Amino acid sequence: MTDVGIPEIDIKLAVEFAPVDKLKLTTVCCCIAQSFFLEWPDLCGVQQEVQCICFETAVSLKCLQFGDATKTCSKSVSLSKCIDLTSGDFVCLESKYKFIYCFCITGAVTQWCGFDNLKPCATKGNCLCCDFRCGLPPSDETVPFGIACCGFPLYPKDYKFGSMS
Repeated sequence: MTDVGIPEIDIKLAVEFAPVDKLKLTTVCCCIAQSFFLEWPDLCGVQQEVQCICFETAVSLKCLQFGDATKTCSKSVSLSKCIDLTSGDFVCLESKYKFIYCFCITGAVTQWCGFDNLKPCATKGNCLCCDFRCGLPPSDETVPFGIACCGFPLYPKDYKFGSMS
C-alpha cells in the first residue's frame, strides 16, 4: 500500500459526567431524566456521550480554562474518515477533533459509525447546569424505569436516581 502521508492522530477524550449523587431536582419520565448540576466550576461546559445501535459520539468542552496551554485564540487538530478500509476494518465514519478557543475554552469531539459493536440507544451528559440522561430500553446502567417530579418519586414510590438516590 502506498503511504499518502496522512498520519493517524490519537485524541484522548475524557468525558467527566456529573456524579448521580450531585444531581438536583431530578425529573424522570419512563426512560428520560433531567436534573440540575450546580457544582462550580464543573458546571462550566458540556460533557456528553450518545450511542445508538451503530453510532457513537462524545463531547467534552470546558470553559474558564486559563493557563499557559490555552494562550491562543484558536488552535485545533482533526482527523476524519468516511467509508475507510485502510486499517483492515470497515469504518463507515470516524471523526476526531481537539481544540482551544478564545484563550479559555478547551475540548474534544469524537464520532464513530460502524457495525462491529452494536449498542442500545442511550445518552448522558450536561450542558452548563442542565443534566440530561436517557436510555432505550431503560436500565440501571442508563436511566431506571420510573416517574418522578423535581426530586419526588411518583412511581415506584421507592424510586432511586439522581436527587432521589
